[in-house]
Amino acid sequence: MKKILITGASGFLGSVLLRKAAETWETTALHFAHAAQNPAHSRLLRADLTSGPDVEALFKNFRPDVIIHTAAQTQVDVCEADPSACRLLNVEATKFLAEKAQKIGSRFIYISTDLVFDGKKGNYSEEDPVNPLSHYARTKAAAERVVLETCLNAVVLRIAILYGKSPLHRYSFSEWLRQSWEKKQPTPLFADQFRTPIWVENLVNALLELASSEFRGILHLGGSQRIDRYSFGKILANILGVSDDLLIRKSMFDPNPSAQRPQDVSLNISLAKSILTTPLLTVEEGLRLAYRRQ
Repeated sequence: MKKILITGASGFLGSVLLRKAAETWETTALHFAHAAQNPAHSRLLRADLTSGPDVEALFKNFRPDVIIHTAAQTQVDVCEADPSACRLLNVEATKFLAEKAQKIGSRFIYISTDLVFDGKKGNYSEEDPVNPLSHYARTKAAAERVVLETCLNAVVLRIAILYGKSPLHRYSFSEWLRQSWEKKQPTPLFADQFRTPIWVENLVNALLELASSEFRGILHLGGSQRIDRYSFGKILANILGVSDDLLIRKSMFDPNPSAQRPQDVSLNISLAKSILTTPLLTVEEGLRLAYRRQ
């Protein structure tokens, strides 16, 4: 059985990925700031990825075939408030892991983001130049360059916004909506900001397929539908039987966040569709599967 190392096991993507990978891989997963679950046939370790000694100790007697690096500081406004800490985790820790992957011959999959684009055109392909607007996005773009320059057998996977459920009840866009509606709380949603959302389980299936493939380089992975948040909310509300009265249509230009956000970072996933057998779902297909027992 091949060995896989997953970072960020206490996060939304990492927790779902760990549970699925443990079914078919000899799985080791890392967490640090938050608790994580340890599925059967897996090993869970606490490690600080910004600590050289922690990382050195991890690889002393461990040679994973694949490393999937999901750990990051992903809160945009937190990164603006503490850019040094953000860069330490998002760039420097990534560089250290990529160097280790190259040294021991591991395949390295780095989870990046659609936010590396400025959102002025949408439908971004892998060849489009990045132009990050926030400090968070700039660290992710910098880490992409580091990975591709450091590790020969590497994939930079730019993913879209995730939805669905987490075994650890971590935040997701759809869960924030569902929980707000359960409390009868109105949800303001942008009708003029566009992404290509993907169900986390759909992403994980595609990610594990990619882990066993020969593809190298940059790959865009999102759902099969460009959509705004308000329209996403209407689809979920219909599936859950929630009144549209709780959805408030807003413009992304109304608030004044501390970090600038792009308007349309929808991803062109043609390349992913051509190299993967995992079907990439529309929003309605993914939401119906995610909430079919709701």
